[in-house]
Amino acid sequence: MKFTIVLLTFLMFSYSSFSQNEVSDMKPGDILYISKDSNTPFQHLYFPKPNFIIKRGSIANYKGLNGMHVQIEAITDESIARLIPLNGKKIFNIFSYVNADLKSALNNKELKQLNSSQKS
Repeated sequence: MKFTIVLLTFLMFSYSSFSQNEVSDMKPGDILYISKDSNTPFQHLYFPKPNFIIKRGSIANYKGLNGMHVQIEAITDESIARLIPLNGKKIFNIFSYVNADLKSALNNKELKQLNSSQKS
């Protein structure tokens, strides 16, 4: 009985130490880029619905966001990040920032981290 308790405790701690993800390495100021080839809405970048974008006088062209460099402005506890574009323009010419679920967006390759060779 003592052996099983020690074994379960060891497994629990080893699982928690190996379950670290790459979101924990992210911090405000890191630069990412949006990667989406099709014109379908994003799953983990939280844009308003297309009808609200159109009502505000812009076109909901998600394909135009492909390759846009964004910077992490703030990260909340639930790995929700506020992303701002680096080129000084607004997203869809309306929004100055967009929220994203970092963990899911990085896993589904909607956001990608810049390599050191891509930064220059």
